[in-house]
Amino acid sequence: MIRFALAAVLAVTPATTSAGSPRAPTPAPGAASLAANPWSPTLDDPVLADLLAHAELGSLDIRMALARLEKARADVDLARAGGRPRLTIGAEAAIGGADFSSSSAGAGAPVLGGYEVDLFHRLKHGQEAAKSDEAAALQDVAAARQLVLAEVARTYVGLRADQEHRAAAQLRASLAGQIEDLIRRKTVEGSARDEELTSARTAQTRARAEVQRAKHAVEADRMRLGLLLGQDKLIDEPAYAGDEIPATPSTTTIASEAVLARPDIQAAFARLQAADARRAEAVAASRPRFTLTAGVGSGDTDLLYLLDVRALAWAVAGGLTHELLDGGAAKARKRGAEAEAQLAELAYRKTVGEAWGQARLNLAALQDAATAEAVAKRSWTQAVRAFGTGQMRHDDGDIDGLALAALEAGAADADVALTNAQAVRAQDYVDLLLALGGHAT
Repeated sequence: MIRFALAAVLAVTPATTSAGSPRAPTPAPGAASLAANPWSPTLDDPVLADLLAHAELGSLDIRMALARLEKARADVDLARAGGRPRLTIGAEAAIGGADFSSSSAGAGAPVLGGYEVDLFHRLKHGQEAAKSDEAAALQDVAAARQLVLAEVARTYVGLRADQEHRAAAQLRASLAGQIEDLIRRKTVEGSARDEELTSARTAQTRARAEVQRAKHAVEADRMRLGLLLGQDKLIDEPAYAGDEIPATPSTTTIASEAVLARPDIQAAFARLQAADARRAEAVAASRPRFTLTAGVGSGDTDLLYLLDVRALAWAVAGGLTHELLDGGAAKARKRGAEAEAQLAELAYRKTVGEAWGQARLNLAALQDAATAEAVAKRSWTQAVRAFGTGQMRHDDGDIDGLALAALEAGAADADVALTNAQAVRAQDYVDLLLALGGHAT
């Protein structure tokens, strides 16, 4: 049933194991595995399982997150390239003279190589920052996936509830028609007043309008599910046989470290690591740089000047450079990196605090929903029993058709109230799972 599907829907993010200061985020499933086989084959609700599988592949939010992950991986490759040797090949030619009466020409194909010796680990810190950004982007994919799949589950529960609302509205419309017919007959017989007939017809009109609203609600749910699946059309309506919303597991406590499994927390932690690496990179960037340069057939003017020659067959050189006056740019970069690191730390602390508070609120909401569901179940039982008793009394001639129709309408209303309570509890259970990073307690 739905509750087992919901538990599997969100369990995608590895949990951290420290209850105090969290460890570095554990990598989430790779982008390729997200679309491969993310679901358990033993889901109890095949309709929901199919919707989740389609959302996994078609959701635009998930695809956007995957695109950002690809960009982060490209940035990692770019950062690594800065620490590798560089080789440039070219061709150059020139013609000229000391005066206009004579000229000389020359051509060459220089090959230049360069390599920066990472004395103060500037390049290393840049690579660490890029890798941390990649880890954050990977967790963003997991977060987007959880949010989309949770919304699919919520909307699916809402669709099942609205299908029940539509069935109940159709029943009430049918009962309103029966009541109108009975009162019309009584009016003809003189045992009912015209005002009662007018009131019955008004009730019938309202009941028909409620059927239309219920149908539109079902269509809206189907459209929302289509959009979540990356489609521009309504999904096919699943068959409805009643009692499609199961009771969810009872949850009374949650572990204090449970929220650390949330991908948004792990992403915030990775961004904190990236900010720390950029702060170290800014410090290293303010220090001297040492580069090695080599050339074959080089026309590099710096090498020609150093060796005091007009042309070179080959050369190897090393250089140490440091900018003495930069107008305060290095100091500003360090201040900016320190502020970025402080901001990342505050964002991480805020994310953890809000996650824990949200989990507690969702747990309380789930417990309240469970209580409301129990009350609605008792009311439904009483209404169904009253209708059953009314049927027997009607068969015995103790009550008329109007009284029996009223009892049946009361049972239908109680059934709708129970469905609403079950839907609220199922959706609150999804919210709690989402607050806990997809891990049920």
